[in-house]
Amino acid sequence: MLASDQHLIAEAVAAALASRGFRITVLAWPRGGRATPVQRQLGMIVADVGVLLYDVDMSLRMTEARGLLRSWSGPWLVLTGTSPGPVWGGLGRSGAAAVRPSNLSLSEVESLVRRIAAGDPEPESESEQMEEYVAAWRELQERHGNLQGRLDSLAPRELEVLVMLYRGVRVQTIAQRLGLSETTVRTQVRAVLRKLGARSQLGAVAMLHAIDRAL
Repeated sequence: MLASDQHLIAEAVAAALASRGFRITVLAWPRGGRATPVQRQLGMIVADVGVLLYDVDMSLRMTEARGLLRSWSGPWLVLTGTSPGPVWGGLGRSGAAAVRPSNLSLSEVESLVRRIAAGDPEPESESEQMEEYVAAWRELQERHGNLQGRLDSLAPRELEVLVMLYRGVRVQTIAQRLGLSETTVRTQVRAVLRKLGARSQLGAVAMLHAIDRAL
């Protein structure tokens, strides 16, 4: 199965893999607050390998990626445009069987998927490199008071609200987009601030900016 927030890219990769003999199911990435979460779609799919095409370029996107990886017990291959480093370690800690740059050739992707499906381990050099990335990820989290862990504790709707706050969307507009009352959204905002240990919306956004710069 294939998951990506870039629909056209997902369809193109799916078609390319299908030409190599794979049977592909593309997960429908939600567009809007009432769409079915990707995690909920996983229970309706039988697959040998999951492929996630996703640029994990900030803490919130890392939380979304980690949530997806943890929602399915099968092996994941993550293809990302994010440079190798702590983020790759975070993905590895979340259960990714392999993390690679998104500019791999089709033949390289095919080889990886077949190896992962067969349950073959990572080459020793790749495994050692991932251990270094994981160590860098742990160090980064310690420096920032395990902010990523607190982000991961957010419920899906709370995370959705936080993403909008991060992008500068006002509470009233958030309520309209999600089809909720302002009172409900404000309750969720308070829950987000409590879980993050932030005193205000500005404080929460500042915390995210700080870890984003570190990533």
